[in-house]
Amino acid sequence: MTIITKSISSHRWCRLAASAALVVAMASLGACGTDTELNGKVFDLMGVSSAAQAAAKSEPKLAARSGLVVPPDVSRLPEPGSGSDQATAALATVDDPDRRRVMAAAERERLHKAHCSGELAWKEKAQDRDYVPKSPYGPCGSLGAVVNQ
Repeated sequence: MTIITKSISSHRWCRLAASAALVVAMASLGACGTDTELNGKVFDLMGVSSAAQAAAKSEPKLAARSGLVVPPDVSRLPEPGSGSDQATAALATVDDPDRRRVMAAAERERLHKAHCSGELAWKEKAQDRDYVPKSPYGPCGSLGAVVNQ
């Protein structure tokens, strides 16, 4: 029994000594200076290398700009706010996805009505007396069939 307790207590001492050695090793590594440099393209892309940090601190070099140039005849300048016609004309040429979606929905509705009224299937309607209008855009209402006959 004493042998078992001695081995357990010695095991605890070994564990304690290993933990102490680990703490001392961590403290000695933590005492190292911050002289570690991260060099390489990967570290440059991440922005952690000394070269990337120095480049971020420097001011960007821009070419000198020329001053504002006033037109030779100031009396020919347009009145402020008179260019709104040109602005609306320019905005009309812009490809707006919302406007395109509204236009597509209106065209789909027009084609649906044309299919249901029989305008697009006039040949089938003329050949078949019992023709029921069909639309690829959805079911045709019974009211539309009654109105169109």
